[in-house]
Amino acid sequence: MRTFQAFVIVLCLIGGFYLLRGPEFFWPDRWDASQGVMLGGTSARLLGMALLTVAGLGLMAARQAGRGDGRAAPRHWQWRFFALLVLTLVLISTALHLGERGPNPDWRAPSVER
Repeated sequence: MRTFQAFVIVLCLIGGFYLLRGPEFFWPDRWDASQGVMLGGTSARLLGMALLTVAGLGLMAARQAGRGDGRAAPRHWQWRFFALLVLTLVLISTALHLGERGPNPDWRAPSVER
């Protein structure tokens, strides 16, 4: 489990730092890849900050679990973790809200051969 957690933290760090540069990319819709949200500039940076916050949350959880005493985390730690989790959700929601909804500019309908 620690290996998986470390892998996810590293992926979040790499993706977060990459998105902080503000590159444009298309986030396809779940059910229809021809529709989605074009994220670029500010929205990409917000998503990058959200990924970096998720990496920080993972490090916080790993450090807390590494104590090994089996007790619950202190109340101030739980509130801080909760506040950062809510911040992450707000950043992701704002990034998706600021992105431009519409068709995928690179999508082509599958050709039907006869």
